[in-house]
Parts: sequence; structure tokens; C-alpha cells
Amino acid sequence: RKFLGCINHKKIQATNRNCEVTADVRHDGSEPLVDVMFADGERLIMKGANLTTIEMLTALGSRCNAKELVEEQKSKKKSP
Repeated sequence: RKFLGCINHKKIQATNRNCEVTADVRHDGSEPLVDVMFADGERLIMKGANLTTIEMLTALGSRCNAKELVEEQKSKKKSP
């Protein structure tokens, strides 16, 4: 819940208007799970029972930063 609250914050949402957050809250006793689907089709699945909110945010941030770095390298290769 804390992770979802952080991701849905106005300032965070303003950093990427293309980001869509969908919550599927279940009350069946299953383990908390965060499933992130990136635009390139890659998925990041985090099991919330074993991670803190900070760890989840750090994992998501590092994955986003890595993707951003790859995109920058691709654009540099395309430029003459």
C-alpha cells in the first residue's frame, strides 16, 4: 500500500505522463505482488512480503535508470 501511495503521488506522476498505474487489490490472503510492465514488454515482478517500500522503489528506479541509459546509448549511435 505504501509503494502504491508513493507511485501515485502527483509529483511522481508528473515525471512521466505516459505511466499508467493500475491497482488490483485482492483480499484472498495471497502474497502482496507488484507487477510492472514496461513499454518495451519487459516485466519487473516484486514480492512485497519480502521487500520494504524503499527496496521496491529502489529496484524500480534502478531498472528505469538502466532502461534510460540504454535508450541514450541507442540515440547516440543513431546520431552522426
